[in-house]
Amino acid sequence: MPPPVPKAPPRRFQQARTNLGRFARSGSQDDLRRGLGHYSRSGLGGSSTAARRMGGTAQRAGGLFGVLDALRTGTPIPPGVAVDPAQLVGKSQSEIADIIASALAPVDGTQDGEAARDSVSRSLSELLDTDPNAELTNLNAAQIDAVVEGYIAHDLAHRIELDVGKAVLDKADSYSEGVERLQEMKSYVRQEVARAFRAQRAAQPMNRQNATAMSNAILRGTFEIFESYL
Repeated sequence: MPPPVPKAPPRRFQQARTNLGRFARSGSQDDLRRGLGHYSRSGLGGSSTAARRMGGTAQRAGGLFGVLDALRTGTPIPPGVAVDPAQLVGKSQSEIADIIASALAPVDGTQDGEAARDSVSRSLSELLDTDPNAELTNLNAAQIDAVVEGYIAHDLAHRIELDVGKAVLDKADSYSEGVERLQEMKSYVRQEVARAFRAQRAAQPMNRQNATAMSNAILRGTFEIFESYL
């Protein structure tokens, strides 16, 4: 059993907010990197603890991989995920995406649940935008990897925005510029998740047995990248 996540100290995001506020005003990538580095190190307690705090994301990423792999191979859907392949027959790809997202992140009235559902939906929609001929019930290994990578990136970006995004909006010269800076931050997060994903995939391919653990390692690797700029 992993050690419990330590109790979060008060004002733990102060340094992250300060640097991200500077980024909001200046657009400096150095301020952005320092802000995310402090977000991981002082805000979440370092890369290992940060990855444990994101354990739900890793679990859901493993479930997402499992569902897509099961649909592709015609094997049983992972336990606890309410997707019935028979009910997907005749559905549009967008309808199938909605069913998968709702099964992996059921409505529970929480911000985290809503963010997770949105992250799954976005990752599936991005694949369909990239390849309109893709069939979510018959994706190849590279497509499944792309969906899982996208989900991890979107969910991490959501988490960061919920924790410290207000500092960016508050310190920007205008609301529209603040929104633009948040998008820049999300793009940077996506870039570094992709980097961490490539590093993990180079060591071993993702499969149903290791998807959750590998997703946790990808999150930890991303936080390590953030902290490397401090």
